[in-house]
Amino acid sequence: MTSLQFSSDALDRSRAWLAAHGRPLERVRLAQVLGTATPGQVTDAVSAYANSDGGVGNALESDCRAPESSALGALTALDILRAHRVPGDHPLVGQVCRWLVESVESDRQGRLVWPFLPPSAQASPHAPWWDQSEPGQLAETFAGYAANPGVALTAHLWRREVAAPGSVPAEMLAQLTQQVRDVAADGVSAEEVNAHDALAHFAGEAATPADAREAVTAYLRRVLPERVMATEADYATYGIHPLWIAPTPAHPLAAALADTLPMALDRTIASQQPDGSWATFWDWGGWHPDVWPQAEQEWRGSLIVRNIAALLAHGRVVRP
Repeated sequence: MTSLQFSSDALDRSRAWLAAHGRPLERVRLAQVLGTATPGQVTDAVSAYANSDGGVGNALESDCRAPESSALGALTALDILRAHRVPGDHPLVGQVCRWLVESVESDRQGRLVWPFLPPSAQASPHAPWWDQSEPGQLAETFAGYAANPGVALTAHLWRREVAAPGSVPAEMLAQLTQQVRDVAADGVSAEEVNAHDALAHFAGEAATPADAREAVTAYLRRVLPERVMATEADYATYGIHPLWIAPTPAHPLAAALADTLPMALDRTIASQQPDGSWATFWDWGGWHPDVWPQAEQEWRGSLIVRNIAALLAHGRVVRP
């Protein structure tokens, strides 16, 4: 069966959509992916979302409009910087990682965790999964935070530590890494979609300790083939997207998803909207109807960057 290709016309439509509707951040991110902007320009765009306390907020992650610094903002910023090859010793990476080191908490089990959001974020418009109107609600939604965001943030801290030794307390890194091993040993439920993304991030980060990385990779190789999106029905709802697990063919989990990645790539190409964007496969379920349209538009821009980067990496983009 012939694989679909993302045409130069399709690429032009995505560029035009971002030029007309995208945030400056996504415009420069796509330009960097296509080789017409530098990682430094991406860093400058991300820094616009930073706060004076060293953290990141200000609706960088579009489903939470809170201005306060948060683990959600830090994770989103570090994910973007890593995706665009901003070095781990860059000052902005260091600033955000310092904020993480200073804001980590101990839970009742003695684990080091980062609650995704501060309580004050409840006052800002947000998606229903970020709601914390009841005590402990957000921690319950995200299974205590150990897997998500803990595993991904641990990978980011290792990336920082390897690039700038002494940046992260050794005892903290040791405990966080053991917690990652525990997550891999205990497993996560199939419904914890983003926990799989967090584990895949750890598996794909070369700075993480080899034994922990292999434990995570082995666990994901075992469970992902039965859990990732694999049918048209799967793609009609929120789920574990193969391209979010293995955004490049070099990712250590790409081989385990060899049966599902071709469909994911074909469907990504086929589902581009006529205007050049991609529709979100989630919404706020009627929450904050006055704000969701703005968040949705921002997500369309983010999906343009993410999808085109993956299509390029997997050799599916026709360049003029």
